[in-house]
Amino acid sequence: MKVREERVLKALSHLRPDRTPLFEIFQPYQPIHWDICGRTIATDAAKAWDAMAEGVPKEEFVEASAQAQFRICRFFELDMVRLTGCGYIDGIRPLKTGTGRWTVNGVPYVFNEKTKLVHPENPIHSYSQQISEEDLTKKIESWDEKVDTSVELDPVLNRVKELAHADGIDWVYMAEIGAGTGVAFYPPFMLMWMLEKPEIYLRWMEMQKASAFESTRQMIQQGCRVVAMGGDVSCDKGPFISPALYRKFILPVIREHVDLIHSMGAFAVYTSDGNHWLIKDDFFFNSGIDGYKEVDRSAGMTWEMLMAEGVADRICIIGNIDARYTMCNASTDAVEREVEECLNYGLKARGGHILHLSHSVHEDVKVENYHALVKTYRRFFGIS
Repeated sequence: MKVREERVLKALSHLRPDRTPLFEIFQPYQPIHWDICGRTIATDAAKAWDAMAEGVPKEEFVEASAQAQFRICRFFELDMVRLTGCGYIDGIRPLKTGTGRWTVNGVPYVFNEKTKLVHPENPIHSYSQQISEEDLTKKIESWDEKVDTSVELDPVLNRVKELAHADGIDWVYMAEIGAGTGVAFYPPFMLMWMLEKPEIYLRWMEMQKASAFESTRQMIQQGCRVVAMGGDVSCDKGPFISPALYRKFILPVIREHVDLIHSMGAFAVYTSDGNHWLIKDDFFFNSGIDGYKEVDRSAGMTWEMLMAEGVADRICIIGNIDARYTMCNASTDAVEREVEECLNYGLKARGGHILHLSHSVHEDVKVENYHALVKTYRRFFGIS
C-alpha cells in the first residue's frame, strides 16, 4: 500500500498512521488558486462565464478544472482529495451584457467583487427552494421506479487520477453523495409531509435513494475509497427536526447508505454542519459511519465535547479548524495556534483524525490563513 493511501485508510480504520493525514476541499474560484494555478476558466468565475457565453466546449472546462485541482492539491501535498466538478453549467449559455454582467433566460447575473463569484443580481433568484408542492407531488406520483444506470463517469476525476498516476501521487479520493437526508434544504411543506403525508415523503425518499445509491456504486467503481454522505441535519441550536423524526425517517436511510458503501469496500463519512448533541447516539453510533466531516466547533462540536462524549474514541474526526471565524477573520498567528491545538487533540483521539477545515476553503477564507495552516502542519510533524 502506498504512503498517502495507508495514512488515510489507517485514520479511517481508527488506527494510528505515521502522521495525521491532510485533507481539504478548495472551492473552485477561491483566489488561493491564482498564484498556484493562474487565472483560468477553472479558477476565475468571470472568465468561466465569459467562456460559456462564447460557447467554449465542456471538454475545455474539464481539462482546465482537472489541471487546476491537480496543481493545488499537489502544491499543498494533500493525502485525501475531494474534487469539485468542472464549473461548466449544462444546458445554459449566458448572454454577456457588459463587464461582469450576463443574463440567463432573462435573469441578470453579476460578478461579485467581494466573493469573486457570479450571483443572480436580484436575491429573489438565489432562493434555491422555490419548489411547488403540487409539481413535486406529481413528479413523485408519476415516478416509474426506474434508475438511470447510464450516468457518465466523472471526467474530472478520471483526468486528475491520470495526472496523479503520472506524477506518482497516491491520493485517496472522496466522493460526496447526498441521498435525501439533508433536511436543512427541504422546503417547509416537506417537513410537514413527515407529519401529515408520510407516504408521499417516503416515496420521495425512495426516489432520492435510487439515484444516490447508483451514483455511489459508480463513484466507488471509479476509484473513490471514501464516500461522504450529506447533508446538513442540524443548525447551531440543534437538529432541524425532532430526534424522534430523525430516528424514524433519516437514520434508516443513512444506515442503508452506509451498508452499501461498506459492502463495496469503501469508508462512509457523514457531512453536516451544526450541533448534533441531541441526536448523538443515532448520528454517531447507530448510523455505522466511519468518519464525521464538517465538524462545526462554532456550533458546539468542540474537541473537548467530542472526547468527553466518547465520539472521538469511535469515529474518525475530519476537522476541526474553524472555517467560520478563525480562517476568515483571525491573524495567521491565531491560525497557527488553533492548528497546533487541533493536531494535539487529534493525536489523543482513538477514533482517528484527519486535518481539515470545518467546511472548505470557501470564498471568505483568507489565502494567507490557509498557507499558515499548512505551514504549521508541516512544522508540527517536522516535514521539510
